[in-house]
Amino acid sequence: MVRSVVEANADNILQEMIQAEYGEHNLLVYPELTVLTEIYSRYLKTSLDNKSEFVLFLSAYQSVVKVRSLLRDVDLDVTKYEGNGSLVIFDSVRGYFGSDSDILALIKVLSKRAQNQGSTGSSVLADMGLFSIFRKEKDLLRYEASMPPKFDGYVSIPIQCKTFCLYHKSEFNRLADREKELLFEHHYRNLIITENNVENHLPSLIV
Repeated sequence: MVRSVVEANADNILQEMIQAEYGEHNLLVYPELTVLTEIYSRYLKTSLDNKSEFVLFLSAYQSVVKVRSLLRDVDLDVTKYEGNGSLVIFDSVRGYFGSDSDILALIKVLSKRAQNQGSTGSSVLADMGLFSIFRKEKDLLRYEASMPPKFDGYVSIPIQCKTFCLYHKSEFNRLADREKELLFEHHYRNLIITENNVENHLPSLIV
């Protein structure tokens, strides 16, 4: 069954993300890197400053150093949150293809840390662009198809965790219709940003 798709501007999509419940496996399609940067910066600031969540961000097109710099631009205390373990910024290539890393293990560690410290829960934002970079679209589809829309009863993912799989619009549109439908089927919320309604005040986004 293909689940409903929400198409809206960045502000409305951000509200959908904030309102998402733990246990949801969600999809987000963004039109360009500037918009994604604005979305994750605002989401992380809300989650860390206001909701006391723990967050794992896996970046495909920006280095970890660049992400830290951009987060500091929105007055997020990156040093504080990385220091207490509530923020983990990771290169998605290492996360998915590195020999020393395991995404599910990272999520479990983060969720356990959140639970031990009395946090409300954890969020994972993972840019899936690395699969396009390495031309591994078939691996991507197999990976997504192995995940349910909601993690209730799914032992590999803690329930007090919500995830967002991030797709660049140009890469998402290269998929066949049936492949898009498969992705929609395996995500609980399918969110597509339709307007670039954020100010382009973050130059030099790719490093």
